[in-house]
Amino acid sequence: MSTVRTIEQKRSEFALKCVKDIAKDKTVRGNYKGLVKKFPMMVLKNGLLQTIAFMEAKGKIKSDSEKGQKQHKELYKHIKAYLTKISPLSFPTPENQLLSDSLSKISVAQYRNITSDILAFAKWLGKYAEALIKEEAKEE
Repeated sequence: MSTVRTIEQKRSEFALKCVKDIAKDKTVRGNYKGLVKKFPMMVLKNGLLQTIAFMEAKGKIKSDSEKGQKQHKELYKHIKAYLTKISPLSFPTPENQLLSDSLSKISVAQYRNITSDILAFAKWLGKYAEALIKEEAKEE
């Protein structure tokens, strides 16, 4: 029996792993779920590069400061890991280089392909976040 997997299976498997890790962290899971649900529209409205730069700023990605918003930092880490390890587009980004820096140096055709690939990955993240992260009752 063949063990060849489609890119959708690889995306799904990686997205499931990412969301399962987040679902364990009570401090970030609700905010992460909300961000993941908004992410595709942010990309479609503002573009992938601008959305990634926004997440870098909100998550304080360059500095290791804990003052950044953790959900942005986590989603950014998931997207960068997907692009460097799982994506069929082979988009390696050095660990110490910002993803926005790498995206700003590629061709328009490659940028479009990466945008489509990230949106497909985000769809899986959204499905798993919806399924695995339960809404918590707000305490007032």
